[in-house]
Amino acid sequence: AADECDVVDAKHQWNWDPYSNHHQCNIQRITQTELKRRFGALGVPNLYPYPLVIVPDGGSNNKQARNEHFANLTMKEHLPLNFPPAFNVTLTGSDSLSSHRRTIPLKQYLYEITNNNGGETYPDQLGNQTWYLFGETHSGEWANFLQQYNLPPCHSCTQMHYHQSLIALSFGIGNVGSGVQWHTHGPGFSETIHGRKHWVLYPPGNRPSYNLNYASRHWMEYTYPSLENWTAHDFQREHQNHDQFLQQWRRRSLDSSSDRKQAATSYSMDDSEGPSMKKPWECTINAGEMLYFPDQWHHATINNSPYTVFVSSFTSEHE
Repeated sequence: AADECDVVDAKHQWNWDPYSNHHQCNIQRITQTELKRRFGALGVPNLYPYPLVIVPDGGSNNKQARNEHFANLTMKEHLPLNFPPAFNVTLTGSDSLSSHRRTIPLKQYLYEITNNNGGETYPDQLGNQTWYLFGETHSGEWANFLQQYNLPPCHSCTQMHYHQSLIALSFGIGNVGSGVQWHTHGPGFSETIHGRKHWVLYPPGNRPSYNLNYASRHWMEYTYPSLENWTAHDFQREHQNHDQFLQQWRRRSLDSSSDRKQAATSYSMDDSEGPSMKKPWECTINAGEMLYFPDQWHHATINNSPYTVFVSSFTSEHE
């Protein structure tokens, strides 16, 4: 059985290869200039109902313009210099509940993600034995460090929101194949600073089936390949939903959070509740790009690079 497989070496041919540069992206991608043309200078409106990938103007030639300084601070050789010499980090398990904690020096964690198991997290490693730096970065040292990060473009991402603690920042680092199993929470953004990070998402009504004891790569290896590909109609419907929301937003016809939430909750590719038979919304987020994840959408992440650095911004959105 898949759950009983032993961890194997990197020469194994996996069903889903995290190193690949050809993973599907079926989420609408939009430049920062186009985003502001649609919704104004503040960017993404509150409670936007669909996933959205925001890319820098100028493409790959301008990857880090928005957070270039922060990207320099977070290079592997530079990151420890931002903290005291013996600075400790708290790691969490990669299972769906992040049920375990481990505290070690930051420098030790950077060494382990590069050298343990050849610097890769495999599909059959238990999530509560797969240590991951994410979610436990709320100390004073982290808060001071994260002040160097430029917030995403959204109506609830202003400096006023930040100083009123209405937006929370979380810093993360992982190696190839690491990531967090399926879970849900409120809306926000995840920006890749270094490396590449693959996201998979389903609407609130389509909770996927998964083994919560494993990290996300387990699901990508054993469940994802059996799901149906999106059709041309599915892609067209995805595009139309963004257009329809834009028209409604401009007319201000959706004037309550409950209306917006219903628009998101009722959206399912196969018009059913429960686990979908189709592949999820998905996209690989490259350095300098960010993904907006809507309120209460199921999602999981898998890091695609040996040194993947990202910042998540959790917003307090309301109408």
